[in-house]
Amino acid sequence: MGELSPVENYLEAIRFGSPDYVPRGNERISKWVSLKGNSSHSTWTDSWGVGWVMEMPDTAPFPLSVPIKDIRRIDEYALPDPDRLFDGINGQLPGIRAAKGEGLLIRCGLGYLLYERVWSLLGMEGFLSALALEPELTSELLHRIAVYNRRVFANMLEIGVDCIGFSEDLGTQRALMFSPESFRRYFLPEYEHMFQDALTEGTIIDFHSCGCVDAVAPMLASIGVTILNPVQARANDIAGIKRATYGRMALCGAVDSHLILTGTVEEIYEETRRILGIMMPGGGYVCAPDQGFPEYRPECVEAVYRAAVDYGRY
Repeated sequence: MGELSPVENYLEAIRFGSPDYVPRGNERISKWVSLKGNSSHSTWTDSWGVGWVMEMPDTAPFPLSVPIKDIRRIDEYALPDPDRLFDGINGQLPGIRAAKGEGLLIRCGLGYLLYERVWSLLGMEGFLSALALEPELTSELLHRIAVYNRRVFANMLEIGVDCIGFSEDLGTQRALMFSPESFRRYFLPEYEHMFQDALTEGTIIDFHSCGCVDAVAPMLASIGVTILNPVQARANDIAGIKRATYGRMALCGAVDSHLILTGTVEEIYEETRRILGIMMPGGGYVCAPDQGFPEYRPECVEAVYRAAVDYGRY
């Protein structure tokens, strides 16, 4: 058998097969498909009625105005049409077909999935209060959002998407934003509902969550999430997550972004080598920084991937 292509190697790694080497986050293995009106790095109002403000360049906007002021009035709130996200998608179909002809994976992203979407609708304080004081209504709103997302994912499958990604930052630097018990009760069933069709089709579910996710990583693995990113080095027990999810869910990232920003090239290289020693055995790992920053010096990012090339062979 000849050497695997980068795409083949990536798929072998995330499925705990027999990769030749640890995949690297800078490899060209996919083409991104963008959805009209999904998100914007600007000051704008989205189709959900959330008013976003962009205060600093190269950062994400923050919700300044929310459409649901009182969870008890959610029946007065109408969700947007999920099909409208695909307006104009026909113009991207030739590019999708060409990328598939090259053997690339087709990726499509959805910002603000479930937790991020619900708190953007209610505001953070409004959501946390609703979760404590009106759990049944909060559960109903979460399910409505999940139904919307499942329809979006179905449309992605129709156009040939191989990998579905999204933003869903569940953690602070020290813990979840809410209890693991609340996660299990209110969120996990909705994720399972959302992902069902995609997982049945063999589509990759690439779950992005910043922050501390130690407590929920095994739960995500239990419902079939394919890969978790970015596994922040200073917020998680890296080895613990590896042990808890091995063979069920791949992991991406784990190379300390703070060190990449502040360390020497030699320190970054050696730290990447150390992380590889923890994460690469048995597959299920993609080597990458645990965050992306425009301030990274090129030689520092290069040190991460140079170490992955030097020490990431199976």
